[in-house]
Amino acid sequence: MRAATYTVRRNADVPMSDGVRLRADIWLPDRDGPVPVLLERMPYDKSSSFMAQHIVGLEIVRALDAGFAVVVQDTRGRYASEGTFDPFAHEAADGRDTVAWLLEQDFCNGDVFMYGASYIGATQLLAASAAPEGLRAVAPQLTGSGYYEGWTYRGGALQLGFVLLWIIESLAPPDLDRRRSTDEVRTLLAELARDPWRAMDRLPIRRTDLEALAPYLRDWLAHPSRDGFWDAIDPSLAYGRMDVAGLHIGGWNDIFLEGTLRNYRGLSEQAATEEARRLQYLVVGPWSHGNLSGWQGDGWHGYDADAGALDLTAMHLEFFSAIAERREPDLPKARIFFTGSNTWHDLPSWPPPGTTPSSWTLGADGSLVREGAGEPATLTYRSDPANPVPTTGGATFLPGLLVGRNSGPKDQAGIEARDDVLVLTSAPLAAGLTIAGEVVLHLEAASSAEDCDWTARLTEVDGAGRSVGLVDGIVRARYRHGGEAVPLRPGRRESYRLPLGSLAHVVPAGHRLRLQIASSNFPRFDRNPQTMAEPADATPDDFAVADQSVFVGAGGTRLVLPVAPNLATG
Repeated sequence: MRAATYTVRRNADVPMSDGVRLRADIWLPDRDGPVPVLLERMPYDKSSSFMAQHIVGLEIVRALDAGFAVVVQDTRGRYASEGTFDPFAHEAADGRDTVAWLLEQDFCNGDVFMYGASYIGATQLLAASAAPEGLRAVAPQLTGSGYYEGWTYRGGALQLGFVLLWIIESLAPPDLDRRRSTDEVRTLLAELARDPWRAMDRLPIRRTDLEALAPYLRDWLAHPSRDGFWDAIDPSLAYGRMDVAGLHIGGWNDIFLEGTLRNYRGLSEQAATEEARRLQYLVVGPWSHGNLSGWQGDGWHGYDADAGALDLTAMHLEFFSAIAERREPDLPKARIFFTGSNTWHDLPSWPPPGTTPSSWTLGADGSLVREGAGEPATLTYRSDPANPVPTTGGATFLPGLLVGRNSGPKDQAGIEARDDVLVLTSAPLAAGLTIAGEVVLHLEAASSAEDCDWTARLTEVDGAGRSVGLVDGIVRARYRHGGEAVPLRPGRRESYRLPLGSLAHVVPAGHRLRLQIASSNFPRFDRNPQTMAEPADATPDDFAVADQSVFVGAGGTRLVLPVAPNLATG
């Protein structure tokens, strides 16, 4: 039933427990009595319909028609709200206080549901970690499960491209007036925005002018390994306190994909009640961050791949309506888009039942052999941080959120022509292969340096010889044991677990798989100086060239693929 009319209350004061007032726009359907409330807490300007509706995939008027009130709030220190913005730090308490305030309002029937994408997903999970009464469900989209691994850092390497672009595009601009920024700071932001590639090339990364623009960056760079600072704002450590249903929406090319999958699995297994554990749902399309279309990287996945064709608003409203009505949502447990076949599949869980690991061995001749062995051998290359391997595709939105021209599946010819990238290729597949789950490289390697990065990428090579990236990852050697930095012993063989990421992809018969191994992926990740200098403080004077050795053949490096039943050929 459509709402004939609705009203909007602009900038309603919502008091926090410490006296700070946050402001929210409240959309109310013209209905008698209280109704369930959809809550979106965002740092990106609640008055922007593009940010508040289009990006998150939920149309407010349709939610009003479905009988919900909608509340969109500026988070602390952003736009109309009071206080100082410190990313993540206040979201658990402010989310709890906002839900408590809603329960006191005459338009709320006692059920609150949260939704939204990216940082707005963080506000949901952190609120849920405080276990507020009345919060019944969350729908975190394209978001992380924690804010060290997979958000600020990955495998110990700073996600430089993301961190700088997030500051330049989204975080810093509205803070200039609020922080009473100097002319020098304003000029800096204008220069960085004018040429973000040059901004990412500046050394050292830790500079007073950049910290004046984004004071919170000081803490992020001061904690380059996971420690108590990050644990304090990690909602994945609180899954057991969360009594909420969940609709988790991700993209195979999204920078936060692994966090989306971790949230789905974590709440399915650890949520506070059996009902909450049962009511977890997953949707993953071929999308990248800020781009939910069928066009990703160098290719098009078809009309059905577009989020508009899927109708995320309808999925949200069915999910929230079902929870409000105390019934099971009419949704599959996992709706997954398989690239390669470019088809959606409804599954009972993720990964699909029947998925098994398949081990591939690397050969001295550049081969990649399924369940093979071969004589032990060593492959070598030289890594120079002054000439890093350039980022080409992958789960990134370089050079910007709403651009993303360098994200997703991209042609790898330029990368594979470099002499600092190892390239190993399988024979043409005799039969199609469905890869569904996390791809992991078990790397056996040594370096002449005290520290280095190891990067790897899985690609698909078509019949014409064109190699296109699928997933890639990184590990920083100094953090190979976790915790404190430990230098390498030059020349000593070490074992690394290098997750490349998750995917659902069908490789057709006749195509080949390819593995790249290198020691940089810049500017997606910061440069490793290949000394024990702190990467955030490193300048070219700290750089060292490293001779890299990768051990292959029997007992050497292995690539493990999760192979699923061939369910996605149709």
